[in-house]
Amino acid sequence: MRTNNRTLMLRCPTCNAENDSYALICTNCRGYLQNRVPNLDLFETVWGVVESPPGTFRRIALAEHKNYSFVLFTGLGVAIMFTLFWLHRFGNVIDSIPGLLGAGLAAGIVVGPILGFVLPGVAHLVLTLSGVKVRFRNSLAALAYAVSPVVSSVVVILPIELALFGMYLFTSNPSPYALKPVAYVMLIGFDSLLALWSVLLGVVGLKVVHQTSWARAAIAVVAVLGVLAALGWASSMVPWAW
Repeated sequence: MRTNNRTLMLRCPTCNAENDSYALICTNCRGYLQNRVPNLDLFETVWGVVESPPGTFRRIALAEHKNYSFVLFTGLGVAIMFTLFWLHRFGNVIDSIPGLLGAGLAAGIVVGPILGFVLPGVAHLVLTLSGVKVRFRNSLAALAYAVSPVVSSVVVILPIELALFGMYLFTSNPSPYALKPVAYVMLIGFDSLLALWSVLLGVVGLKVVHQTSWARAAIAVVAVLGVLAALGWASSMVPWAW
């Protein structure tokens, strides 16, 4: 693991030996170097990512079990499916809220865990090729908790959008903008800001958990976004999309 081409080390207080900064046990005397983090608490960790991202991502890297990573990716899958439904005006295909919600949740539950392997895998590959020593589990957990703002939009903003626009959120005639332009622009703006926040957290998370440079972390996140953009483009080729 490197930052600015230098490996960060942690000196053992007992025997003075140098260890990796995320090591829990000294390689020389087997003494504990820092407090163990057996598990991650979902809400505490999500709040920590909001309040103090670098310190929380360090705790995530130290955690022995990367709890809830696939739960968060499942939430991301649901968010992506409803975003695609909105982009492709899926309300023109399914004409009921229960049917549309069921389709989005069912597809998201399948897509999310797949993304939990694909997206960290892309980041892992890019960082490895750039000379960074990485662990897949750390990439997985960092990106999973980075997308928590997007997941929160599904829980908080989507119900408000559905309450205001109903099926018209996903239709083109009339469009939701034509019904309530101010509310529509504000809510889409909030969604966009949360997505941007997740992107920035992804950069911070990969930088911290892999102790790499900002540039390398940013390139890895751009590669992840490229994969998501490619999947979005591929979805537009599906016959029902239009």
